[in-house]
Amino acid sequence: MKRRGAVLGTAAGCLLLGGCSPAYLSLAAVWLDADGKPMVSVRPCGDDRVRRLSLSSPEDPGTSDDSFWETRDVRSGDVTFPLFSPPRSWNVDRRGPQQLVAGRTYWFSGSVGHGDSVDYYIVVTFSPADLARLKPGQVWADNRAMSREDFDGSLGDTC
Repeated sequence: MKRRGAVLGTAAGCLLLGGCSPAYLSLAAVWLDADGKPMVSVRPCGDDRVRRLSLSSPEDPGTSDDSFWETRDVRSGDVTFPLFSPPRSWNVDRRGPQQLVAGRTYWFSGSVGHGDSVDYYIVVTFSPADLARLKPGQVWADNRAMSREDFDGSLGDTC
């Protein structure tokens, strides 16, 4: 009986440890271009394809200040675009102002995986103030300002 309990306990432990949630990875960067327009770059690992992307400002969801857009079945690798103007070929659901609103925090995220499973999430959170403080050549990623070269260099460590 003791042996059976030990085997069941070990099996349950393996299932719990093996059933981890997908990781949240810093594989996206945001910045303001020369005209002050917010841009985003998404850089999944290797040949992975992004399936879903979204942008939200989660404070007081559903209010008139809540900026939101989402698209599914993106099937894209590396992609860079204006934050509020995803590629026209994507079917995008939008609501709220499609511009940065001072004092809000934004959550840009995507999922990468195959079929119905998610291998990992791509995430970057930022505020308009974070982007305004960036110096030329810097991006906001991994909750901090960094040079574009540092962002590109960090991708290999993350993947």
